[in-house]
Amino acid sequence: MRPVVVALGNFDGVHLGHQAVLARAVEEARELGGRVVAATFWPHPRSVLGAGASPVLLTTIEGRREALLEHGADEVRAIPFDRDLSRKSPEEFVRDVLVGELGARAVVVGENFRFGYKAAGDFAELRRLMRKGGGDAHAVEVRGARGEISSTRIRSLLLEGDVAGAAGLLGRPYAVRGEVVTGDRRGRTIGFPTANVRVDPAVVVPARGVYACTVRIGDKNHAACTNVGVAPTFERGENRIEAHLLDFAGDLYGRVVAVGFLERVRGERRFSGVDELKEQIGRDVREARRLLQGSV
Repeated sequence: MRPVVVALGNFDGVHLGHQAVLARAVEEARELGGRVVAATFWPHPRSVLGAGASPVLLTTIEGRREALLEHGADEVRAIPFDRDLSRKSPEEFVRDVLVGELGARAVVVGENFRFGYKAAGDFAELRRLMRKGGGDAHAVEVRGARGEISSTRIRSLLLEGDVAGAAGLLGRPYAVRGEVVTGDRRGRTIGFPTANVRVDPAVVVPARGVYACTVRIGDKNHAACTNVGVAPTFERGENRIEAHLLDFAGDLYGRVVAVGFLERVRGERRFSGVDELKEQIGRDVREARRLLQGSV
């Protein structure tokens, strides 16, 4: 059986730091003639250990799996995180989970990785325990040109509307996936029909506003001007993602699409009426088209 190199972490978002961990795991596996198993925790440890619910996520478990495979993993394993696992000592975690369940010959983690009961284990302890059993461990720096790369920081940028900043840490535009469902049908009455995309409530939705986006349908990306918000002009109240696809005609109801956020055009605002709103949407579409030149 080929040796297993485990890339270990939460991997929410599979950002540039996570990609660096995977790249190192691929190198180690190549030297050993082995394969890479990306191991992530599910549900999020904070939902088990914290007082409240899990933080909103950058990726669903399915999206995380796809991204990990795309960036070099041969297999993805979701480690069920529960109270029993949280109470394992560092030595028990290495023995029972990394070596026992995953068969790890080597483990690759981010430099600040902590593990075991009350996060008692650090990288030095991980390396000691792995070497004790004849294996090894490697740590990867997860910093970029603009400082630390973390899922928490990316969430904050998205919630501020800085989708370009988030993309710089992810290594790609932030995207949400969802089914196109029936909305108010108001957009088509004012000349700007939209796809109302219903996404998993557990994932981050960028701050309210208008964005230059791509909408992936099947294997093709389409330019779009996308509104995230509650339509204050009409006092709708419900937050939605509504994408107006540029130069596209067709029925998308029931289709699953991915909306990628490239640039923020403006924040959400209330208009005096439909005429003022139409004029502003026209300007938004022109600006989105300019921003997306060369991206689609």
